[in-house]
Amino acid sequence: MSPPLVSIVTPCLNRAATIGAAIESVLAQQHRSIEHIIVDGGSTDGTAEVLARFPHLRVIREQDRNLYDAINKGLRAVRGEVVGLLNSDDLYAPGAIAAAEAVLADPAIEMVIGAAEFFTEREGQEVVLKRLAGAEVVGLTEANAIGGITAMNAAFYRRTLLDRVGPFDDRFPLAADKDFWLRLVLMAPRHSVIPTTVIRYRSHPGSLTFAAGDLREKLSRHLLDLARTRLAEQTPGSPAHRAYRRWHAWAAGYRAMVQLRGGRAGAGLGTGCAAFGADPAWPLRFLARLPGHWRGRVARRGA
Repeated sequence: MSPPLVSIVTPCLNRAATIGAAIESVLAQQHRSIEHIIVDGGSTDGTAEVLARFPHLRVIREQDRNLYDAINKGLRAVRGEVVGLLNSDDLYAPGAIAAAEAVLADPAIEMVIGAAEFFTEREGQEVVLKRLAGAEVVGLTEANAIGGITAMNAAFYRRTLLDRVGPFDDRFPLAADKDFWLRLVLMAPRHSVIPTTVIRYRSHPGSLTFAAGDLREKLSRHLLDLARTRLAEQTPGSPAHRAYRRWHAWAAGYRAMVQLRGGRAGAGLGTGCAAFGADPAWPLRFLARLPGHWRGRVARRGA
């Protein structure tokens, strides 16, 4: 009996320098039944020529609104029973799919999360920066969704689970991954966290995974806007409403701190005051989450 079809979705825009290696990392899995869907948002840097070297690919080439709109297009096109999400500048580790399939042989398991490795290239050599593994650091938890690591690329999902959780919310192109992870948390699928390295994140200029500085300011705004929007959409008293209320409290405090550190005390005070309209108790919820947040940071640094 042939193994179930595995679908890999890769969104792409002007990644001629890295997408070839990403595709090769999928081919290196030596899986007998796999489809790789590339969603190219209109690259103009030679990406199309790179993709043409791989005739096995399914390529969707059209303009998209953002990264998560592209991912959603790919997910609508998948035919596999198992789905993975691979960025165009990252790599699957050797044996990643085989390790996931060994766990998914249990039909009750809907999702597998592996370890994530972060690397860069110096003088033509790969240098591993960090490896994150284990449920506390990369697991399917509310703490990781709201203020920690969202390891969606280190996971493989049954397509039926993705159908239930629904598409990424591309209204928030810098925070949709965290919303996706929290919705998964709320669904509480039966899943497994394995020690095997699944994804290798490449650190380079322009990587969203490693971006900081000005993007951190934008991210803090997107996190708060998403939390505020989602909170208003939930039924009061429901588990989702309580979860997004906690997210809103954390996002309000985080944005206020980013603004204060940036020398914008007035803006930070305004953010804090505005948050009282959505949740009068938000400072207490923010403070309640701080100890766990710092423990998580220590765990990630020590990984």
